[in-house]
Amino acid sequence: MKSKPARPAPKRHHYVSQVLLKQFCAMADGKEGICQIEVIDGRTIDPKPSKSMGFEWHMFKHKGEWMEKLWQEVEGPMGDVCKTLAEGRPEDVEPRKVAVSDFIALHFARSLETKRIHRDSYVKMERQTRANREMQLKLATLRYPMLNLELATSVLESMSESVLEPIQNQEAMGSPFQEFVESAFACTRQQLSNYSLSIRSALSGTEYLLGDCPAVGIDRGMNPRRRPPLFEAKALIMPLSTQYAAIVYPRSSEDPVFSVDPTGDEEVLAINHGQIAQSQKRVFYRPGSGHETTVRTYLGLSKFE
Repeated sequence: MKSKPARPAPKRHHYVSQVLLKQFCAMADGKEGICQIEVIDGRTIDPKPSKSMGFEWHMFKHKGEWMEKLWQEVEGPMGDVCKTLAEGRPEDVEPRKVAVSDFIALHFARSLETKRIHRDSYVKMERQTRANREMQLKLATLRYPMLNLELATSVLESMSESVLEPIQNQEAMGSPFQEFVESAFACTRQQLSNYSLSIRSALSGTEYLLGDCPAVGIDRGMNPRRRPPLFEAKALIMPLSTQYAAIVYPRSSEDPVFSVDPTGDEEVLAINHGQIAQSQKRVFYRPGSGHETTVRTYLGLSKFE
């Protein structure tokens, strides 16, 4: 019997869970979908199904199917959490704290922000290697002891390429980025196991929106534009629906307050501003929510496309 050919790795890798995106969907023009706005130029995209949002092509090139399986395992238990919140019972989410914390941890690790950090680190390393003439000269002297390197400077560039080649090959395969995400997830998951959970309800007439890096870290100065490292964050915040946001924070700390009036709409606006400020590319929101104006106003994008 012939063995079945291996299934190709998924091409679409969601950095925002579809379980989460579905909580921001609504009917628009006879179709259910979610709105999207680009944070760079303010371009708006008509409502689309959740499966068509929050993904990148081949975000994980190495063992992509394994990463998708991990994603599914973590988001699976969130179906009951979302149902509980949809029924207006946020107090019943506490027994599912581990599931919510893991969901936040994986979004914190598997995000466009994580991809940016990894890419910037690699680019910096490559730049430093190419600029390290002293290292290249030592390598070239060992390899070409009889060569006058002052007359053969191209040899030094060759040294850079030979040092970088194996790293470049690994990057092309995608394994360093996957390991980076796995490590970040494990670290965040362990840290959050010792955190408290708070579910914040949106005031009537207000609602949450969702950024493309939804597990937002807030620093101790409460500056929404700065995403602090996990160990410096006062809390991690992630909307779970248009009406509820989850906040995890160190047990040794008091429940974080984000406005003068925590029962008013200032807290919802502060959390929404954090979602917008820390987005890399786009923000998602429920059709009819009016949040296109929220995003444009905060970013200073006055022109409507």
